[in-house]
Amino acid sequence: MALTDITQRANNSSGAKTPTRQTTLFDALNAAQRHSNKRQRRSAPFSSSSQENTAPEGNSDQSEGKVLKRVRLESLHISVPTPPTQSTVVHNIILPAPAPKSPAAQYGSLYSARSAIRLRQRLQNVPMRAISTINRLESLVSPEARVYRLQAEEDSQIGALPLACKYSNSVGTQSRLALVDEGGMISLFDPVNSKMDVAGEEGMQPVVRWRGHDNSIFDVEWYADDTRMVTASADETCRLWDVEQQKLLGVFGGHSQTVRSVSWRHEDQHCFSSASRDGSIMMWDLRVNKAKAGDEYSYRPVNTISRAHYGLRHVGKAPRGKGSLIAGSVTAIKHLRHNANLVASVGSTSETVKYWDTRMSAPTRATELPTPAATSLLASSAGRSRGTSSLTLDPDGTRLYSACNDNRVYVHNALLPDTPIAQLDAPEFECSSFNITTSVSPCGRHLAAGSANGSVVVWELDMYGQNSSKRRAVLQGHIKEAGCVAWYLGAEKTQLATCGDDGTMRVWDINAELADAAKADPMKRCRWGFTSVHQTH
Repeated sequence: MALTDITQRANNSSGAKTPTRQTTLFDALNAAQRHSNKRQRRSAPFSSSSQENTAPEGNSDQSEGKVLKRVRLESLHISVPTPPTQSTVVHNIILPAPAPKSPAAQYGSLYSARSAIRLRQRLQNVPMRAISTINRLESLVSPEARVYRLQAEEDSQIGALPLACKYSNSVGTQSRLALVDEGGMISLFDPVNSKMDVAGEEGMQPVVRWRGHDNSIFDVEWYADDTRMVTASADETCRLWDVEQQKLLGVFGGHSQTVRSVSWRHEDQHCFSSASRDGSIMMWDLRVNKAKAGDEYSYRPVNTISRAHYGLRHVGKAPRGKGSLIAGSVTAIKHLRHNANLVASVGSTSETVKYWDTRMSAPTRATELPTPAATSLLASSAGRSRGTSSLTLDPDGTRLYSACNDNRVYVHNALLPDTPIAQLDAPEFECSSFNITTSVSPCGRHLAAGSANGSVVVWELDMYGQNSSKRRAVLQGHIKEAGCVAWYLGAEKTQLATCGDDGTMRVWDINAELADAAKADPMKRCRWGFTSVHQTH
């Protein structure tokens, strides 16, 4: 039979007038081989003494066990073709002899499928759990060489306190650590690439330092490419900076009280939002609402959400639930990743997380309150409502972590706002002020939070953002409240920066030798920072 006849016959066998795919020569050969094997099985019924159950010619060295296995497989009416050891002629075409194959390859998919089934049965009896990495954090240490102590300015006899620190988005040699303080200064460090001189007593020194505001700076956010940053200050303004030249690019005025938090819009190089103690959230666009003022620009907000977080003030013997509305402070905001038009916020009046559409218009009446797009409320709240100090979004943008003044960190589903899906707490965690912040590691496996007692608690998280292992690491190095924490975003090393009201910023690195020395030496134990791992029962 010619090859064209074989191809034509295979194309017509399906019965379809318009086949979805033209059958190739290889498909025709495979179909002809299957038909030939089927005719052979029908002409020769199963028999233990037939030639079908013996080793083929040229395969006389096949073991008896393989022959018996072939008999058992054929008794189940399963055809296991034996590969030829010599050149074979199939439809006038000479096929070369294949190379010798292993038993797994010789029996084809049937052999590997059975192995896969047995492996799957064994794995079903083994609980799938993530490998714990919390013990590795026990080697986090912060010697004297990794401590930066803020000095008093010339016109002040009191040392400034660090208020916020943030690693840049770049990793490796381009990474920088920004620190803002109570004196309005901005400092940049290079802790990733600098060598740790344990013998040195001077501590860390900034690469560059300049004055950013005339009042305290409460927050700093890096631009996506790290060429610029925006700062939020108690002078009621935000400022945009050129990092390389330390040059002021723009001033954003509109708030009537301290600006507490700023957040860039994801994958947008022009828009960011700010939150203030006056209870408002303002959206800014670098392309519009600007006026040239010298070398920099002066900006006005493109949208404002007033009284975003409000509470009730009880006067005299007014019944519970009745009283005058007061505008609470918006303590933190965060733009969401899955929807560029949504921004989440928390305030000083309750544990509620509100989600706002940045395109919403202001209420038509002055007494009307703004309506959020969604809210995340606690299922039940015993006692009075407490405020929330910080809001953190995990790297994949699916979970929000809010640190509340009831000494708990609540886990929220950022994609489906509802009641919190989990909560994190620890005896070492005390959140009694609005300066406590949290930070999620770049791998998403650890959540670090400052504490009013000077400790820094690091919870181990599972795939759902919960502390299912009940294990945590506690970093001890600050003698007063540890407010801000920040993780280094690179994957090549684990590094953490913390700020405390003792006037210091500490950088923590993993070093088992130095960690053991800090715990063994009483002098180093008092001056260095060390870590311990605890199990919650």
